[in-house]
Amino acid sequence: SADLLPLDGLKKLGSSKDTQPHNILQRRLMETNLSKLRSGRVPWASKTNKLNQAKSEGLKKSEEDDMILVSCQCAGKDVKALVDTGCLYNLISSACVDRLGLKELVKSHKHEGEKLSLPRHLKVVGQIEHLVITLGSLRLDCPAAVVDDNEKNLSLGLQTLRSLKCIINLDKHRLIMGKTDKEEIPFVETVSLNEDK
Repeated sequence: SADLLPLDGLKKLGSSKDTQPHNILQRRLMETNLSKLRSGRVPWASKTNKLNQAKSEGLKKSEEDDMILVSCQCAGKDVKALVDTGCLYNLISSACVDRLGLKELVKSHKHEGEKLSLPRHLKVVGQIEHLVITLGSLRLDCPAAVVDDNEKNLSLGLQTLRSLKCIINLDKHRLIMGKTDKEEIPFVETVSLNEDK
C-alpha cells in the first residue's frame, strides 16, 4: 500500500502513472543501478570474465582429451589412428607417409580436392588406393587421401567405420567392430597426435 512507502520529495500522489507506488520503486531502483554503473564498479564483471576464461581453457583441454585414438599397424609399424566421425574419408598425413615409407604408393590427386569435403581446411596432395592397415585381428585394404600436414597421424573416416560396423563405446573406452563376431579395440590414452612410436 502507498502509506508504507517512504515518499520523500513527493508532495502529492494524484492519479498520474508516474506517481504510482510501483513506478516510484522502479525509478529508484533504476537510479541506484545507474549510479553504480557510472561509478565504474561492476562487481560481477571480473567474476564473469574469470569464469569465461576458465570455460575456454577447459574446452581446449577437453578437445584434446576427447580425441579417440586406437592402435593399429601400417607398413609393419605401430601407428595410432584417430577415429574421425567428422570426415567421410580415411586420411593420412604426408609426414606419416614419409615415416612409414609409403611414398611409392601415393598417386597424384587430379584436382579432386574441391569434391572432397574435408575438415580443418586440409589440402589433398595425393591418394593411396590400397592402404593396408591391421586393426586388432582384422586386416583392412582401404583407400586414403594423403593430406599436406606435418602431423604424423592417420585417421579412419566414417566410410571405413560404417563398413566395419563399428560402435564407439565411450563408457568402456573401446571401438567395437563387427556385428556378429565382435572385436573390441581399446582406446589409446591421448597425449598428442605427434607421438607415433
